[in-house]
Amino acid sequence: MDCPKCGGYLETKAYGPKISLERCRECFGLFVAPDVLMEMREEWMTEAFLDIGHPKIGREYDKVCDIRCPACHVSMDKIVDPVQTHIWMEACPQCEKIFLDAGEFSDLKYETFMDKIKDLFRGKRPG
Repeated sequence: MDCPKCGGYLETKAYGPKISLERCRECFGLFVAPDVLMEMREEWMTEAFLDIGHPKIGREYDKVCDIRCPACHVSMDKIVDPVQTHIWMEACPQCEKIFLDAGEFSDLKYETFMDKIKDLFRGKRPG
């Protein structure tokens, strides 16, 4: 599959027996099922092994938001994390997989005081 953000190749990555996802070789974005994402949030050190892209790269690709699902080829919905509203993701309305830019999973996993400030300054996601 091709990355919906940069066109790079999405390769399968695994962490333990329950976690498998696709990660872009170029921009390091993650394409993951919601149940796997929940498992990743609970598992120790998943961010260090799976979300290896620099957040600066992720912020650049965050600007690319009108994308198609690499699996279903339909337009993905623009979503935000309900707790950390500065984290902007895309979700497929058919397969429900989520695309996170580099650094977004690490940010999602750990809520900090700085995240509250980011939420204030980032504002609402444009439709």
